Formats: sequence, C-alpha cells, structure tokens
Amino acid sequence: MIIEQSTADLTLVFILTVTLVYGAYRDIKYRDIPEVTWVPAIAAGITLNLMTGRFDIMHTLISLIPAIMLLILAFLGMMGGADFLAILTIGVVHPYFTLLPISLLTLGYSLIIPIFLMIYYLLRNVSMKNTLQRIRCVEGRRTYLWFLGYPLRISEFLKRKFVYPLTIPAEGGYICRSSFGEDEEEEKVRNTIVEKIKEGSLTPTDIIWVTPGLPHVVFFLIGYLLALVTPQNLLLSMLLH
Repeated sequence: MIIEQSTADLTLVFILTVTLVYGAYRDIKYRDIPEVTWVPAIAAGITLNLMTGRFDIMHTLISLIPAIMLLILAFLGMMGGADFLAILTIGVVHPYFTLLPISLLTLGYSLIIPIFLMIYYLLRNVSMKNTLQRIRCVEGRRTYLWFLGYPLRISEFLKRKFVYPLTIPAEGGYICRSSFGEDEEEEKVRNTIVEKIKEGSLTPTDIIWVTPGLPHVVFFLIGYLLALVTPQNLLLSMLLH
C-alpha cells in the first residue's frame, strides 16, 4: 500500500494535535495523563513514517535528543513523566526536519512562559528579600526560592490544588527544595504541615514558599503549533544566502 507523503503528514499532524489537546486537558484538570494516551500517536508515527521512508538514523536520533533531555530531568524529579512522553511522541511523529527538529522547536517555545514566570518570581521576591533571607535551610539551598516560587500563608496553601511547598518546616529551620515529588509524597508533606499546626509549632498564618505544578503539556501543545508554522525552509534559504 502506497501512501502519499502529504497525506501521511496531515494524518500525523491531526493525530498528534488531538493527542496533545487531550493531554493538555488532562494536565490542566488532573495534572495526570495516562501513559496509554501517547501510544496511538507513537504507533501511527512509526507506521506511517516507515511506509513513507521518513526515518533516517541521523535525523531521528537528533529529533529524540529533547526527549532524552527530559528523561534525565524526570529522573532528577524536575519534570514529569508525561512531559518526557509528549516530547518523545513529537520526536517519533516528526523524525525528519529541514533545519531544526520539530521536537526541539516545540521544547524551545514551551519554555517561554516558564522563563517569564521565573523572572516574575525573581522580581517579586526581590521586594521581599528581607523575609526570604531570614529563611534558614537545614537541607537544600535558599537560592532556588528566588526564582521558583512565591510566599503563601499556610492556610491558603492547604486550600489550593496543584501548589507545592518549596520550604518544608523542619526542626531548626526548613527543608528547602527546587522540585516536588509524586502525589503520595506531597500528600505526606501536607499531612506533616497539618500535624505541626495541631502541635502548635506552626500557625495557619505562617508563611512558606510554594511553587505551582505547571501544566507543561499545555505549553507543549502551544509550542508544537508554533513549530509547525515556523518557516524553516525560509530560514534555511536565508542562512544559505
């Protein structure tokens, strides 16, 4: 069976876009995306690209580099497994490129919002530097707090979803961290804070630094759509001339 390249490309773009839209919806509502979500798009990408001869070892390996980067970050607890699977799927669906891999462009565009958010946190925390400098980290480093989170009353923190403490009250100060763990681990952190309030060692009005659990797949969806309309052929011709 022979499939025209244009038909295969449109089919893959449609399948991947639908997959990312569903993944973004799950990420916004639950911050949880089943691994099976990515299977149809990966299977379609492998099948159609093999049928149309789009797989090239060098291009494919380069297209998968962003996924390898996110896999390393996932092991370090700095990114979620769904983020890795999303970029992996994009790399598999679009293994061939003119100038830059679609997966790399997607990742680059997806970082724009988080980078601006980090700048915002830094500028906001500079105005509260006296409060921030009084935090004593018995574990971890206070440096991360400047650009990864913001101060919040414990009472407000306990009411919110998808917000995670960067400063966990501990004996002699705080455990300061730059990322958060799985749901079960974070539930234990919340329970620990509640227990300390009951004991009287904390009050609901005490301040901790928190960070939001960002729906990165939403950013990947936006980044992917921007990557598709980026005129790579034009960029290439400009570079060559």
